[in-house]
Amino acid sequence: MIQHSIVASNFFEIAEMPFYWRLSNTPNAIQVVPPRMPIRVVVDETYDYLKFEPNQAQWAALSEAYNQNENIGFVNPESGQLHTYGSSVNRFFLATIEKFAPKSVFEIGCGAGFTIQFLKKHGWNAIGVDPSEYSKQWSTKLDFPLINEFFQEGSLSEPAHFIYCNDVFEHVPKVDEFCALAFDCLADDGVFCFATTNSTSSIAIGDISMLEHQHVNMFTERSITLLLTAAGFTDIELQAGSYGNTFHVFARKGTPNKSPPLTTLPVSCHGYFERAQQKLAAFKAIYDRSAVLHCYVPLRCLPYLATAGDFGQSPIYDSNSAWRGRYIDGYNQPIRSVEDIRYEKDTAFFVGSLTFYQEIRETLLQKGIPASSILSIRDTE
Repeated sequence: MIQHSIVASNFFEIAEMPFYWRLSNTPNAIQVVPPRMPIRVVVDETYDYLKFEPNQAQWAALSEAYNQNENIGFVNPESGQLHTYGSSVNRFFLATIEKFAPKSVFEIGCGAGFTIQFLKKHGWNAIGVDPSEYSKQWSTKLDFPLINEFFQEGSLSEPAHFIYCNDVFEHVPKVDEFCALAFDCLADDGVFCFATTNSTSSIAIGDISMLEHQHVNMFTERSITLLLTAAGFTDIELQAGSYGNTFHVFARKGTPNKSPPLTTLPVSCHGYFERAQQKLAAFKAIYDRSAVLHCYVPLRCLPYLATAGDFGQSPIYDSNSAWRGRYIDGYNQPIRSVEDIRYEKDTAFFVGSLTFYQEIRETLLQKGIPASSILSIRDTE
């Protein structure tokens, strides 16, 4: 019997999982990077967060994916996310910039530059920093200023008054050094502002749905506070995002003699691997007893399906109609949409998203799926 995953006291590993980085019209259309790769997760004991530890080959694959124009992580007109997630983070960045009225604004990892364009429409000019060819093409197309390189020491010619980033914090190796670099690049009283994933609830119950190769960091409120405090930031404010399970965060580069904030939040990651083992056993029971397991929200279901060695047996669904009929590399069924939902006897619907579970459940009920056939990992013991 093939062992598709390993849970130990200090790590969790899936032998191979689809590399979720783009959508194609046919399965595995271009072998630019491996369609499936292992994923191994450990705890960062210093800052209390989960992290994926890619090996050299995996880092090479990630780097190659970021150089492509099809990266699924970018918010662009084809992503179907401009008016949902994209709108949420744009409103947050605008409100924070208006609060502090900075003289200079930089976006790290600006991608297609749509937040820069949004801010410009509201009277604020920002300079992008991004090494990708993708950003270079969009900066020409939309005419926004771009420093076309990795954010590093010397990237900014003078101290910045406001640095922000979206969907970057979770992708950065050595995120503590990234925070320290942002601190060093800011002028006194400058502001570091970002939106990133919130894995607090998943870590608390042992959920593995947040695992993906691109997200090398999985944070809690405590870990964010510890990282920013260690870098020297003060006046840290952390709130839940208005769409999805995200953090909206800003912190200031305070005066040197000001005491940094300390966190009294309880340790989050202790016991995570034991909890994960319990959830995997619960999912295996769901999977084994279902004649066909329909899975809603592919990104959140793929880790669970990979632990069963399922790379195309189960139908997958997403509410984003822009993804309908398209394939994720490494998974041999196309993404279906709400319009494709049909109930058949002895089938079940597994909802991989904790955040949107209630909303998806209502949709499935309206489509005639019995409540007893709608399942979630959070409802398992």
